[in-house]
Amino acid sequence: MINALKERIKQTVPELKFVGEAADFQAAAESNPLVTPACFVLLMDERPGKSQTDVLVQRVEATVGVAFVVKNLKDTKGAAARGALDALRKKVKEQVFGWQASAEFDPFERGASRLLAFRDGHVWWQDLYLTSYYDRSLL
Repeated sequence: MINALKERIKQTVPELKFVGEAADFQAAAESNPLVTPACFVLLMDERPGKSQTDVLVQRVEATVGVAFVVKNLKDTKGAAARGALDALRKKVKEQVFGWQASAEFDPFERGASRLLAFRDGHVWWQDLYLTSYYDRSLL
């Protein structure tokens, strides 16, 4: 699911100069990304429910984070970076909200959004998307 979502964003939002995942996010978070605007697609949480049948079948609710990084070093108050961020968030939302990564996953719904950081002229923002799928025991 993460790879499919990452590829969808990469192919449909060409304004993003880099689309990465968890390992890339870790490296970028330690300083700042080498190129911007960038985004990182991260599996944030999986919550399985109780099985409702004799055979183990659990509905798993998954939360995926799309973390954006934009910069505008000329604008110390962040207004220009905020405008660029809003435009990117809108374009990504148009490609993710309601999209299914595959037949086994429910379409993505919107979750919470929040500021992650404002550092060295870089604005870090995260939008969460929610989906679910079923895990079935093979035993």
